[in-house]
Amino acid sequence: MATPRQTLDELRQVFTKIAGEDKQVDQKEFKKALGLKDEYFADRLFAIFDIDSSGTIKIEEFLTTVENLVFATTEDKLKFAYQLHDINGDDSIEKSEIAHLITASLNENNLSFKPEQINDLVDILFLEADTDNSGAISFAEFKSLIGKFPDLIEAMTVSPVSWLRPHKQNSQTVTTLENKRTKKDHIKHYIQNNWVKIAFLSLYVAVNIFLFFGAVDRYADLGKNVYVQIARGCGATLNFNGALILIPMLRHFMTWLRKSSLNDYLPIDESIEFHKLIGQVMFALAIVHTSAHFLNYTTLPAPFLQSLLGTKAGLSGFLLLIVFTIMWVTAQAPIRQGGKFALFYIAHLGYGLWFILALIHGPVFWQWVLFPVLGFVIELVIRWRATKDATFVVNASLLPSKVLGLEVQRPASFKYQPGDYLFIKCPSISNFEWHPFTISSAPERPDVLSLHIRAAGSWTGKLYQLFREQREEWIRSDSSQPEQGVPVYLDGPYGTPSTHIFESKYAVLIGAGIGVTPFASILKSILYRNQHNSSNINLKKVHFFWLNREQKAFEWFVELLSQIEIEDTNKLFDINLYLTGAQQKSDMKSSTLFVAMDLLHSRTKVDLITGLKSRTKTGRPDWDEIFRDLAKQHAPHKIDVFFCGPPGLSTQLKSLCTKYGFGYRKENF
Repeated sequence: MATPRQTLDELRQVFTKIAGEDKQVDQKEFKKALGLKDEYFADRLFAIFDIDSSGTIKIEEFLTTVENLVFATTEDKLKFAYQLHDINGDDSIEKSEIAHLITASLNENNLSFKPEQINDLVDILFLEADTDNSGAISFAEFKSLIGKFPDLIEAMTVSPVSWLRPHKQNSQTVTTLENKRTKKDHIKHYIQNNWVKIAFLSLYVAVNIFLFFGAVDRYADLGKNVYVQIARGCGATLNFNGALILIPMLRHFMTWLRKSSLNDYLPIDESIEFHKLIGQVMFALAIVHTSAHFLNYTTLPAPFLQSLLGTKAGLSGFLLLIVFTIMWVTAQAPIRQGGKFALFYIAHLGYGLWFILALIHGPVFWQWVLFPVLGFVIELVIRWRATKDATFVVNASLLPSKVLGLEVQRPASFKYQPGDYLFIKCPSISNFEWHPFTISSAPERPDVLSLHIRAAGSWTGKLYQLFREQREEWIRSDSSQPEQGVPVYLDGPYGTPSTHIFESKYAVLIGAGIGVTPFASILKSILYRNQHNSSNINLKKVHFFWLNREQKAFEWFVELLSQIEIEDTNKLFDINLYLTGAQQKSDMKSSTLFVAMDLLHSRTKVDLITGLKSRTKTGRPDWDEIFRDLAKQHAPHKIDVFFCGPPGLSTQLKSLCTKYGFGYRKENF
């Protein structure tokens, strides 16, 4: 931990960097450096630092103010916070000043409250703080109010320093016995949680090595040169991988395996990632295989082009590489996820041509792919039969953050489990594109199924625009909606890792943004089963965490969460909501706002951000602390974590699950 003097030295360096050549900071530079959004805070803090009121902050003024904060007593620090609230400097805080500060805090946190809600916050603060009923808050009353929240005393004054202090990673490694033991436990827990994947990948690598060196040895015994040996070794492994790459794409087969006892011994949750891995391995093998043959052609008496284009093996191999390169390039994330999904989809349809060329090129390839191709043909037939008839969108809702809520007429034969997903095709947009989305309704609802789709790409953007234009047309024509909705085709349902939640006793569901969708279906189904005393549920406690950057995003499923709060008489659910786009509760710019919100919530039991009983937390969760508390709460029982959201957060959560010995499952599409 840095000493006060080290902190001052760090801040001197930061100020010098911000100030530039003139060694002064104007208000614009000051606002940008502190990351301030609202002009009120920029003006108030700048005025406090600009001691001589010159319109610029010199390094001496900056360090004097910071030094006073760093070495000040708690009393002095609270006076600094009080000074921030006292706009006109008359040593008292009136209601208008509190209202002004709360409004500025709302702007700083991207929050939007109604005027009457802001008035309620101001009134509750004065009711609690203005003990002499003078209509203003004195410093003594302010100090007394903050004293009821001990964790805020330091936070209300340390923020200006923490904003400017550079964050350093601790590069020192401690090699104590305790840390060695922790590392050993970490490895142990990782193996316990991932032994199926580790065993499967080990077997996959071993088979590839066996096939490669087996072919190398055979052709070495035949007296072939090293180029031919390498080419044949790659060819043998390409036969194996070419057959294996189809299996993860057998969606119905994968869903059947997930429901069987084999699920415990196969990494089915990683099937899509395994498909991608095989694709990368195959492309690398194809490059080496082709390069080895090219080098071998240079040793032959025939001209290079004659060996390449004048033989069946050479020509088919060359065409294979061209097709494979197109498929591989268009499958990369920047194209697949960058608004060029149609290009990826069309290019991937080249797999048919690839298999034909591979059968021509490799004389024994058919022996490897016979059963996988047969399985894939059966899969395609099943999909065709299930998707030949259209169904219709019966209701569409335009939700915040460009999320589209769809209710689709549920086909009689469409039976699914909570957390399942489907592929949907909308001919009004494209006749060939299918896109996967999680079903957000519970299977207990027989008439319709719901989907929540965020407009994040080309196809989803067009879908959102389609229903927005349709809604505008309905409004213009003064009708609720047409008798028959937009036709769509459904392919599915298919199982996901989240379906395992009903095997757990203690579950943690973590959804980030629209990643909450699979858990909406699961929560609805859990509530239904719990209310009807279903025997098909082992859950003793469900901890639900939902993270959103924007306040309005909670509107997607606030009705569901409200229903859970009302009907959860057995206290099965623990609801935790986080507004990550807002500042931490301890931030000086927001502390008064959050104190007022806490006071109002304690009286009304209603959260102003969502309207729920559960108090919404601000800032990012401290997952390490949360998982540590959960481990203590449910020890010695196992806890299973289910996550749907961005890869970065998944990596963090997976590491913590390994640390605490939790099970971990992530949604993959």
